[in-house]
This record gives sequence, C-alpha cells and structure tokens, in this order.
Amino acid sequence: ISAIEVMGCCQKVKEGLVENLNRLLPGLKVVTINQVIDTQIRTGELMRNLSWLFLGLMVLVGGASIATYMYASVHERRREIGTLMALGAGTATLQSIFLVKAALLGLGGGLAGFIIGTSLAVGLGPSLAGVPVMPRPMLLLLALAVSTALALLATWLPARRAARLDPFTTLREV
Repeated sequence: ISAIEVMGCCQKVKEGLVENLNRLLPGLKVVTINQVIDTQIRTGELMRNLSWLFLGLMVLVGGASIATYMYASVHERRREIGTLMALGAGTATLQSIFLVKAALLGLGGGLAGFIIGTSLAVGLGPSLAGVPVMPRPMLLLLALAVSTALALLATWLPARRAARLDPFTTLREV
C-alpha cells in the first residue's frame, strides 16, 4: 500500500485524523478526498491556462505567417497592381482584392484545421491519453471565425500598402 484515501467526518479530519494516520503509518501518504479533488481541479486549471497560452502563440505565429505571405504577394504583384491602378482601379478595389483572398484563405484554413484537428483528436485521444474524444461541431464556427478574422487582420496592412503603390513607379520597374 502506498496511499490511503480517508473519508471521515469533518470534525475528525479537523481534529487531526490525517496527521495522526501519517504519524502512525510513516511509509504511507494519507490524504483526504478533498485534497485529491483540489489537486485535480488545480491540474485542470493549469492545463486550461497552458491551452490558452499555446492558442495565443499559434495565433501569433499564424498571423505573422499570413502577413509575411501577403507582403510577398504584394511585392511579387507590383506590376499587376500598377496596371490595375493605371486602368482606374481605386484603393478600395485593390484592398478588397487582397482582403477577399485573405478571407478565402482564412475560411479554407479554418475548415482544414478543424477537420484535421478533430480527426486527430478523435483518432489519437483514446490511444495517447486514454480519453474518448467526441467531435464538437460548434467549434467549426469558432475555427472559421477566428481563422478568417486572423487572415483579414494580418492582410490589412499589406493590402493597404498595395493600394498606396504609385502606378508610374511600378510600371517603370518592368
């Protein structure tokens, strides 16, 4: 025996039941059910906080990746942007082109991430953690909303930059 769980009357526990048993049985660890439950609750809170931390890091890295991709897209498409501007496309039109592209990428990424993540969780959850995992379809809406908002937010500055390019300069670089 390496542990004993004690269910005793509250008064007996307060009077030192656990301490007396720990003294009588020095090789054993005697704990109350409340101590076990408190430990489980603290562990659950720690895991929840770590999950939020990892989510924040993934959103930050994802946003930076999308912004980098969009800046590269603007840089590579300077000639096309200059041509569109020379033909009369306004800043709103150019920004909307990049933002629509970002929204579509965000929706696609959110859908793919939900499908892959849910499949892995359902498939690997029982074997790795010994916990059955049920799919939560409501999280699809959250995944789509977060991924689309992140893509739009990360694309806003590159789209603004594209809309402010000088058509003469971009066409002269050809």
